[in-house]
Amino acid sequence: MTVVAALMTAIAAVLCRPPDRWLVRQRLGLGSPRWRARRPVGSAVATCLIGAVAIGLTGPLLVLLLTGASVAAFGLRQWRAERRRRNLRERRAEVVAAIGLISAELRAGLLPQRVLAGLAGEFDFLAPAAHAARLGGDVPVALRTSAVEHGAELLDELAGAWLVAERAGAPLAHVLDRLQETAREDQEIEREVESGLAPARATGRLMAVLPVFGLALGSGMGGDPLAVLVGTWPGAFCLAAGCALACLGVAWVERIAADAERSA
Repeated sequence: MTVVAALMTAIAAVLCRPPDRWLVRQRLGLGSPRWRARRPVGSAVATCLIGAVAIGLTGPLLVLLLTGASVAAFGLRQWRAERRRRNLRERRAEVVAAIGLISAELRAGLLPQRVLAGLAGEFDFLAPAAHAARLGGDVPVALRTSAVEHGAELLDELAGAWLVAERAGAPLAHVLDRLQETAREDQEIEREVESGLAPARATGRLMAVLPVFGLALGSGMGGDPLAVLVGTWPGAFCLAAGCALACLGVAWVERIAADAERSA
């Protein structure tokens, strides 16, 4: 028992070990963003194995515990992916709005440096460009640096327009108007694709949780399906297989939807 617990502890340590870059920055006192486990599903399973071995849990309950941990880790991963998509949409909308405001203030006669300084407090991704403009630095390079962030790729085109305006004297406001119009058309296409994929995503998630209602129906008809699934080996393995297939179906639908969004 001690050997198994030590082995499970070693597996969890390997799965949850932070990246080497994070360790080096911490030792040098430089600080860095919080790290996340690279394999959340494996980390959750290994942690549950350690807990099960520690309390002496065996039999079908062990399979049930591992299944629950895996499903919870999968759900957490899906929630994080959904949050990343939402943040990406919000960031893209903010960049388009910022370009529109820059264009409007330039048409009003304000200097580009003052425009950036005034909008930097509202849009954090414009802060490096505003700082460069205030010090007489290279604004296009600062904009391209901010464009590395996910959702702010449009700043790269803003940097190109800014560079052309500086070198050739082209009217920057007119170029930004065209850029904003194109970006809004792309956003409209993304919204149409997202609305078209929403029913497929909802159907996949509904089908994943539908067996739970089947269990409730079986209990209501006088049966005891939970006792079979929790108290017997065949039931425990059927439960694990069903949860695995449900998670696989949701992941498959999400993969197809993500490919459709990228190709749109």
